[in-house]
Amino acid sequence: MGTKLQVLDKFISDSFQNEEINIKELVKTILNFKIWIFLVTIVVFLLGLIFIISSPDEYVAKSKLLLEQQQGFSGKSLGGLAGISGLGNLGLGNQGSESIPAELIPELVMESDFLKELIYEKIEIPEERDSVTLIQFVNEYEKHDFYYHLFRLPALISTQLSSTSAKDKNNKPQPIISSEDQDILSLNSEERKAIVQLRSRIQIEKEDRLLLIQTKMQNPVGSAQLNGILIRKLKSYLTDLILEKEIQNFEFIQKRTNEAKSRVESTQKALARFRDSNRGINSQLVKTEEDRLQSDFNLEFSVYNSLAQQLEQARIKVQEATPLLNVFQRPQIPTSNSEPKYVLLGMVFLVSGFVLAILSFFGLLVFQILKFHFSNV
Repeated sequence: MGTKLQVLDKFISDSFQNEEINIKELVKTILNFKIWIFLVTIVVFLLGLIFIISSPDEYVAKSKLLLEQQQGFSGKSLGGLAGISGLGNLGLGNQGSESIPAELIPELVMESDFLKELIYEKIEIPEERDSVTLIQFVNEYEKHDFYYHLFRLPALISTQLSSTSAKDKNNKPQPIISSEDQDILSLNSEERKAIVQLRSRIQIEKEDRLLLIQTKMQNPVGSAQLNGILIRKLKSYLTDLILEKEIQNFEFIQKRTNEAKSRVESTQKALARFRDSNRGINSQLVKTEEDRLQSDFNLEFSVYNSLAQQLEQARIKVQEATPLLNVFQRPQIPTSNSEPKYVLLGMVFLVSGFVLAILSFFGLLVFQILKFHFSNV
């Protein structure tokens, strides 16, 4: 190495004297460090090889969903229906069905609210011959490469030496906020870790009217299962999110309709009993009472009829607002692993080692130039 440094110093001295850099001499100087460049390249490549060999296999399952988001009735169309049915003053025509833009679905899937429901779903682990929840998989069964364990070693040693950390380890972490508080999302450390890992294992994109879903797991069956679970959860989550307001309105109208129906039956029976008990009696008082009962019945029936029409409109509105996610391509169990890509990663580490070796040479060159410059000042 000393001889090589002398060659480098000579190149620097000549360059300062000539006040220019001779490219041919620079190349010769680089070639003089060819063993150093080769060794650095091989070391980086071997370190990368350890990463490649120790990395667990990953399997990707793909599926496609056809998105058919039906648009709710517009205010104009509902107003027309309300006018035909005699409900123009009830204000129903101004209520439009809300929907979620399809472009927001990929972002919605990555939100913690959605993923928190997902991490407690179960997938199969062939090594255990059993199924475990996703949060258990991430915290207990997920495999990692050699460097992951190497970098975590100081933290693990510190945890073992700390009695407080050991106590926390024995007790399952509890959320600071009560689970009854629905306005705040509270996650413990295991849930946070599982959600972060799921974000890296799920990829969803929108392409025209298709939602492309990719899920990645360390076994092929689990990858396909996660994809299927994601489809099922996405359908349920979107439906609940969109229909919450419409269903509440439907249930309210349905309750009022049932109450109106009971009143109609009650007034109808009262009118029938009065007519049966006063049959053949010619009295103005009886006729007045019968007219009153008839008016009560007509009023209650009119209210019931209006509510029944509103109920039918609310039922149609719920149906129209329901998001339709049809499975265009079902998830299949992958037959081969997608990661690690041995050849590609090998080339990446080989090129990276060579680039790093060249950069280290130029770093040494700059250091020697500065050293030469300040020594002659």
